[in-house]
Amino acid sequence: MASDDDPRRKPRIDGSRQWEVFLRERSAEPMRHVGSVTAPSADIATEQATTLFEYAASALWLCPADEVRRLGGNDLAEKGRVESTADSKTGVPQR
Repeated sequence: MASDDDPRRKPRIDGSRQWEVFLRERSAEPMRHVGSVTAPSADIATEQATTLFEYAASALWLCPADEVRRLGGNDLAEKGRVESTADSKTGVPQR
């Protein structure tokens, strides 16, 4: 989860919340992140996401940004260090 100092956890001036938008263009394709919207409620966020992305989507998912765990940069670098210590024969991480 996001830390307490994460800007996604701090209320916006108007009380709005950031929502992440994921879509699937065709049923055989995976969901992919396409952007975010800012809205005070799930209903308004749904309306905004639908207006912006429905034309391209067979499925549209919406979730609060502060409920999404984002990995990148240092998070992935740490993961790489753990994997680099794996046993070369078995591939099992060594502790």
